[in-house]
Amino acid sequence: MSFCCSLSGETPTEPVISTKTGRVYERRLLQKYIDENGTEPQTDYRLSEDEIIAVHSEPPAVKPRPPTLTSIPALLSTFQNEWDALVLETFTLKQQYQQVRQELSQALYQNDAACRVVARLMKERDEAREALAMLQAHSATASTAPAAKANGSSAGSKDMDVDSAEPDTVVGQPDDGQSPEEVYYSKAAETAKVLSKARVKRETPTGLASADEWKTASEKSLVESLHTSTKPGILTLCLDTTGSLALTGGADNHAEVYAREDDRTIATLKGHTKKITAALWVNGGGLGQRIVTASADKSIRIWNPKPTNTTEGAEARSIGWTKAHIIKAHSSEVVDLSIHPCGEYFASAAADGTWAVYSLDGTTVIDGTIESPISQLSFHPDGMFLGIGTSDGLAKIVDVKQKQVLATLDVSSEQESKAITGLHFSENGYYFATTTAREVAIWDLRKQKRAHSWAVSDLPQEDSQTSDSGNAFVDARFDYSGKYLALAASKVHIYKVKGWSHLSVLDAGDCVKALSWASNTSNEIVTVSMDNTLRSFGPA
Repeated sequence: MSFCCSLSGETPTEPVISTKTGRVYERRLLQKYIDENGTEPQTDYRLSEDEIIAVHSEPPAVKPRPPTLTSIPALLSTFQNEWDALVLETFTLKQQYQQVRQELSQALYQNDAACRVVARLMKERDEAREALAMLQAHSATASTAPAAKANGSSAGSKDMDVDSAEPDTVVGQPDDGQSPEEVYYSKAAETAKVLSKARVKRETPTGLASADEWKTASEKSLVESLHTSTKPGILTLCLDTTGSLALTGGADNHAEVYAREDDRTIATLKGHTKKITAALWVNGGGLGQRIVTASADKSIRIWNPKPTNTTEGAEARSIGWTKAHIIKAHSSEVVDLSIHPCGEYFASAAADGTWAVYSLDGTTVIDGTIESPISQLSFHPDGMFLGIGTSDGLAKIVDVKQKQVLATLDVSSEQESKAITGLHFSENGYYFATTTAREVAIWDLRKQKRAHSWAVSDLPQEDSQTSDSGNAFVDARFDYSGKYLALAASKVHIYKVKGWSHLSVLDAGDCVKALSWASNTSNEIVTVSMDNTLRSFGPA
């Protein structure tokens, strides 16, 4: 019969058994461990000599007397003692290592919990300070309002070069002693609260086009020769909520309203002296809604609809928009516009890095600057932040109230820094798309990281060499449901957002400049090009 020692794993020369656990040990190893620790190995039991039973499996071998280290038996005995000591030390170190790991895990857990508590307290402190500051400002404004009214001026008003062509409805003026800026903050916060709550319970629109339907998409209509041919090129496109009215801005310095169902241009807005860089509907658009245009001539114009626009059966010549205000706040080319979700304010940006928020009567509510030249501008779907694209390849998220840059994302490719040519937020509130000539990237605001990206060479039927002829990225647009994404290069590509699978490729003519989804059901997309054409595409 042979045994194995529970400590060394070898056959013991003098085996003993513990009456507490029934384990077999080498007597000398067990005795050394008990002398050092006072307990049986791997347990908390204390052992005495009476609780250790010797096992006599074979007659013990007679050991020679200890000779000098010059003999082989002496060397073997020395090596055995060293090995026994090494085994005991390794066993002890393993126990201590396990204990330290447990203590470290507990300490890290406590540190993480403490950090979370501190962060929550700091957030509550900042919110309390902000509420106190707003209360103090409101109190100060209320106390100075009577004196300001007596002097015939209101506190917080800003000088602005505004040319009013005719009286207009005043929006965003001081109410109950509030400055225009405070009124804006109040309405913006109320709008953000409503939209954020609605987004949580948002449902898929009824009749939304399916991915399989978009795989069969093709061209549905073609409109040729919009704008003038002397300066060809349609640069901007904005559809009303019904998709029936297309507002376009061209290189011919004009903006046009085209009725798609009637196949005719119902209004031409003239007055800018250089190309139109942005044109937007107010409150979703329609015959009875205002229009805002921006131009490279450094001006912004607000257009009021004629009273006859909303009259049923009105003749085509009676439909139109008249100039209400001209805003000359920027000292360089105005590159983009964006309407606030509440519909009562809009923002503009200029190439020199300045941006501003206005009410629809032309009053400047907020203005700010960033260090980089601006190329694109867009309000976040909740209206509390501005997305700003720069000419040096940066996307910045700006807090409108604090006028601070909350996040800066490097959009430019490694090969070459390119201006951002498109920036669009998804209605889900956390995805947004940036477009440069070489790449389209989808960013996740929650992580401030890329969720997906495409180079021109990644798209079917596209050439990897970018050029001015049209095979470079121009724009990217999410649909209203947030289910689909349209990319514009030399062709238009439709992708499904979840999984980023390619659905269809559409030939939109020479050099697409802008695109827009035509309705909430995502069953049609419209493009404009440098050849003065307007095309629509949809499932077969």
